[in-house]
Amino acid sequence: MTSILTNAGAASALQTLRSISSNMETTQGRVSTGLRVRNSSDNAAYWSIATTMRSDNKANAAVSDTLGLGAAKIDTAYSGISSAIDVMNEFKAKLVAASEPGVDKQKVQKELDQFKDQLLSISASASFSGENWLKTDIADIYDAALNTKSLVSSFVRGSDGRISLGTTDIDLSTVSLFNATGGGILQKDNRSPGTIGRLRNTDTFTYGGGALQSFTFDGPLVFTDDSTAITFDMVLDADDPSNTTAPGSGSFVSVTLNRSLMDQVYPTLNGVIWSRDQFAWLMREAIIPLGAQFATRAGTVDGYALLSKETSGLTGSSIQVLNVSSTLADGKTGGLSDTGTDYGSRPVVVSYWDEPFNVHSTIELLIPVKANGSTTVLKIDQAMVNQTLGTTTGDVTSADDLVLLLNTALQAQNVGIIATNAGGYIRYEMDETIEKASGSKTSLGIGPASDSLGNLPDFDILDVDITTGTRSIDSYIDGIEGMLSKLTNAGATLGSLQTRIDMQAEFVTTLTYTIDKGIGRLVDADMNEESTRLKALETQQQLGIQALHIANSNSENVMALFR
Repeated sequence: MTSILTNAGAASALQTLRSISSNMETTQGRVSTGLRVRNSSDNAAYWSIATTMRSDNKANAAVSDTLGLGAAKIDTAYSGISSAIDVMNEFKAKLVAASEPGVDKQKVQKELDQFKDQLLSISASASFSGENWLKTDIADIYDAALNTKSLVSSFVRGSDGRISLGTTDIDLSTVSLFNATGGGILQKDNRSPGTIGRLRNTDTFTYGGGALQSFTFDGPLVFTDDSTAITFDMVLDADDPSNTTAPGSGSFVSVTLNRSLMDQVYPTLNGVIWSRDQFAWLMREAIIPLGAQFATRAGTVDGYALLSKETSGLTGSSIQVLNVSSTLADGKTGGLSDTGTDYGSRPVVVSYWDEPFNVHSTIELLIPVKANGSTTVLKIDQAMVNQTLGTTTGDVTSADDLVLLLNTALQAQNVGIIATNAGGYIRYEMDETIEKASGSKTSLGIGPASDSLGNLPDFDILDVDITTGTRSIDSYIDGIEGMLSKLTNAGATLGSLQTRIDMQAEFVTTLTYTIDKGIGRLVDADMNEESTRLKALETQQQLGIQALHIANSNSENVMALFR
């Protein structure tokens, strides 16, 4: 049907042309911007993600710049530490040279003073962007809340959307050469516990005492046949009831010396023992398998002793001889007679208190103790000192304090040793409830004590003066060794930190590229596809215009009917 009021064909053609024009506008926008998602209206989810990640990438770029700044600071500090090591090596060499007889110490001191000035110059010059890690002004350089320098190393967005900055921390107490309040690498270390109540200079060890019974040989001894014999019994390795809870009664053994044993040991003596030394080998043949031993007494011709070998497996170490009997013609026993019981002793060592000391919060005392072949290192920190002594400062002010502290550490590590203040010295002995054994099979030792920081210098490098004689050159050299050890550790710390910063910088660069690529996958337009689509839409637009022209020409045909 043809209508003069409505041109349906033209309306349809116009609608198609509008749709083509809209699609063409969208495609032209993608081609011109390179983006498939330009606005939130294009794809709200992708647009939101891309916008957030672009912001994060800018933050990562800032982190990368910060890492570069941090790396420069580390490089500067490392250069200073490296130079300081060189100077300190020269310093030590001059001290060694000064220890030789005949060396002019005044001239050497002038050289040392020049080295001091060089060290001050190094510390003052090692500054980057107004920040100096080698010359610091920290109220308490050992306080982690004050001595930590943080370098921004990462930007992190959590799964909950919250943002945080990752940091790499450096403890300035490990790298500072000079600190205004002390404690720098080239200064006295105030954390040193000194002699640790003289335990640092204590290195004592001893064995317990074995039991013995002494006799004097009476001879000769004539064994005509096995009817002539010397017999006796022994009780070995009983516990001493005076210092042992629930003491063991020991091991009972019987011994017989007769002609058969005599001929076995001395087949050419025709049954006659003439001397103590001959008697020794006869006795040893008889008693060693039973857990006892025979010893000659030095400085005598006839003296000897019987001892326990302490091989019974029992904790005691006693010896008692009883029921001695002889059927020899003259009734001689070789000097053997019934005895009481001689008990072995447990070992005892001592140390001597000298002066109070302090256990700093950053160190740990290490005190080796040895009990019956087993070594345990007692570890004492400030928390233990404060809890044991009821203080808050870590001060150990007396021998009584040290004894209480040692016993707390011994009990905490279940070591069978007890310390007591014996007035003028500290006595160490076995705790029989843990280490019940006694005798020569037991042993006890303590020291030398140390601390977790090692050799700490007790003087400033700037105070070294070999001309006054107030301190030996050897003590200066020991302190310099401690400083060099700290410098070496500082160099290692900075080197490892530099490696970490470099790795993090490389990671941030890679991460930035990866995020950019991820954003592109979400919002970038495929230019090949979009250009092809644009060409097709241009063709469709031309055809649409032509279709609209044809549709509009229908009204002219109707007009022709009425002419």
